Amino acid sequence: MLGIFSLATGKLPRFRANGGSPRENLALQNVQARIRMVLAYLFAQLSLWSRGKPGGLLVLGSANVDECLTGYLTKYDCSSADINPIGGISKTDLRGFLQYCFDKFQLTALCSIMSAPPTAELEPLSDGQILQTDEVSAGVFGMLIRELDISR
Repeated sequence: MLGIFSLATGKLPRFRANGGSPRENLALQNVQARIRMVLAYLFAQLSLWSRGKPGGLLVLGSANVDECLTGYLTKYDCSSADINPIGGISKTDLRGFLQYCFDKFQLTALCSIMSAPPTAELEPLSDGQILQTDEVSAGVFGMLIRELDISR
């Protein structure tokens, strides 16, 4: 895809981590988010077929209510799924639910999820470190995710 763009324009966009401008960085993040969804639908439609089975699968989304209400999402990304189980839940309420499940059912696998910084994982790592977190990215729009929580 980038090859076609480069052929047409003579330019090759780069992520910020590789010296790209903010415009290049955002465009590449949006393309990556959309490609992720295209792949999810490809697998949903053809996974059963590839095993000789009938039917298709649904694609689950991961956009939460805070992102949807503020527009902190990419059109046609994870917000465009068939089912979005956390679409009506704030990040604060979701973390509370995960904590409850950890406490009540001793689901230790949730520890790494709860301690991870929220990120779309769309920018490359730099020296093994995450450059992009939701709070920093949303801060570009003058908001922090914790300030967006509608459950307060």
